Amino acid sequence: MHQSYEVVQVCSAVRRSTTRTVLAALIAGVLLLATACGGSSTGAPAVTMVSGRYISLPNSWGGHPVAFRWSWDDGFAPGMTIVDATRSGGPNNCTIGWPVSSASGRPGYLTAGHCAGGLGGDTWVYTDRNQRRRIYLGPIVEHEDDTLPDGTMFDASVAFLRVSTPPAKWGTTIGVHPIAAVLSPQQVSRLGAGTPICMLGARSGFTCGPLVHADSRYFEWGGYAVIGDSGSALFVVNHDESVCAVGILHDGPTDRDNTAAYVGPVLQRWNLTLHRDRAAAAASGDDC
Repeated sequence: MHQSYEVVQVCSAVRRSTTRTVLAALIAGVLLLATACGGSSTGAPAVTMVSGRYISLPNSWGGHPVAFRWSWDDGFAPGMTIVDATRSGGPNNCTIGWPVSSASGRPGYLTAGHCAGGLGGDTWVYTDRNQRRRIYLGPIVEHEDDTLPDGTMFDASVAFLRVSTPPAKWGTTIGVHPIAAVLSPQQVSRLGAGTPICMLGARSGFTCGPLVHADSRYFEWGGYAVIGDSGSALFVVNHDESVCAVGILHDGPTDRDNTAAYVGPVLQRWNLTLHRDRAAAAASGDDC
C-alpha cells in the first residue's frame, strides 16, 4: 500500500481550530477547508455506503492501524501478515488473502503481486511477538503486477502450502465468515456506488467502505487500509454473513481512497479455484 498522510494533518488542524473563537472570515475559511476534506481526516471520496443486497460489518469503519499481526498458532489464515525476503535484505510485509487450490489440488493463498520479493525463497509468518519463530509457506510461484492487454489491472501472487503442512491449516473462511462464491468484474461493475465492500487486513483488521467506482478493469474502494494491508481479500457480505470474493487490495493515494484488482481474472489466468465453504457455496450457487 502506498499512502499519503498530508490530508490527515491538515484536516486534524481544521478540527482543532474550529473549537476556538476566531474572526468570521477565518471561520468561513476553516469551514471551506473542512468541506474540501469531506468531513474526514483521511480524504475519503464523497460516497456513502448504502445497504441493500449486501451489508456492512459492525464496528468496521477503521482508522486505528495496529502493528503487523503475527500468527499465534501453527497455521495460515486470511488477514495474517505474510513475509517475503527481498534483494535489499529488508522483508516485504503484506497480507494473506484468498485461499485457493491449484489445478492439481494443491492448497495455497493469494496476496498482491507487488509483495513478491523476487528471490524465490519460502514465504513465512511469525509465531511470536519477538519475530524469532516462524512457520513457512512455500515460495511465491506466480506473481504479476501489471496491466493486461485488455486493460485489466492485475496485481496478484500465489504461494502454496508445503506438503508437510496439515490440510486443516487451510481454511474456507475470512475470519468467521464462510466463503460462498466469486463475483465477476461484470457483476461488480453493475453494483451501485455506495455498495458496502469489506476487507480483512493484517494491520487494519475488518474494515468496510463504499464502492466508489467499478468498471471491467479495476475498482475503487472508499474503505480504510494502510501500508501492510496490500494483498488483503476484498468482499461483499451477504445477510447471512457469508462472503463473496471481489478483489485483492492494490494501493491508494490516501487511507480511504484505494484501488483493487479483481480476483476472478487471477483465478482464470492461473487456473486456480477459490476454496469455498461447502454449505455457503450450496446456499449461494454460482450467483452471489
